[in-house]
Amino acid sequence: MKGKRYEHGNDTIITSEEIKVILDRYRIGKKPLAKLLGWGETTIIRYMDGDVPTKEYSNKLRLLLDDPEYYYNLLVKRREHLTNVAYRKSKRAVLSKIMASKIYAVAYHLVNKSDADICPSYVQFLLYYAQAFSLALNDSELFQDEYNVNPENMPYPKLYENMKRCGIHTIDLSEDYLSPEEIRLIDEIFECFTWYGPKALYALSAFEKSVLRISRDKYNNKIIAKDSIKAYFKEILVHYNITNYKDICKYPEKRLRDIRETDIIS
Repeated sequence: MKGKRYEHGNDTIITSEEIKVILDRYRIGKKPLAKLLGWGETTIIRYMDGDVPTKEYSNKLRLLLDDPEYYYNLLVKRREHLTNVAYRKSKRAVLSKIMASKIYAVAYHLVNKSDADICPSYVQFLLYYAQAFSLALNDSELFQDEYNVNPENMPYPKLYENMKRCGIHTIDLSEDYLSPEEIRLIDEIFECFTWYGPKALYALSAFEKSVLRISRDKYNNKIIAKDSIKAYFKEILVHYNITNYKDICKYPEKRLRDIRETDIIS
């Protein structure tokens, strides 16, 4: 029966309705999806008609359902198995899904700028400083996500885990996911902060976290709210005489020097 859940042991097998979500979400046909996965042309058709996938095939389909980035990688790697029209249509759909959360557009702009020569944890530092200086200089958030306080020191853990799972790779951001002004700020953050290694940026952000107010979100998670980050970095603008994007470089240079001098004294 269509849509019925089957279980192999403790693992729930994907349903035909869930497979239909994949087809609709990524605007891909049954046969093209089977080709992308390297399966027989009629495999997806049979599953939609009631055949039960094996655990292995079900797990692969569920990855596509749960992880648009995984689907994007598969699409790009096996594009020769689709017509140009089918490839472009599906690519637009999956990019729209990935970039529905603005933080992903910012993150992948940074990844593209580095030509994918960057690690997921380092992207986290750059996202935080891009957000902080957007709040301070422009009085506007760059993305909605709150800074999450956790033992791993990854402020945006969902994106971090996705990047770790999928690996770092460039994504075609030809559509207007970011405004020219946002791109200008993000590029400046990249130029200013990538002079410093992870150890330096960890020390910098750890110092800030020690003085920023920690609060709770509606789910009772510990966060540093954007209002708190904004107020702190407004003070930074005054203290380091930062009036525009080009001045941002003053901050890591001078603050890290201050931190080093404090450590030497103590």
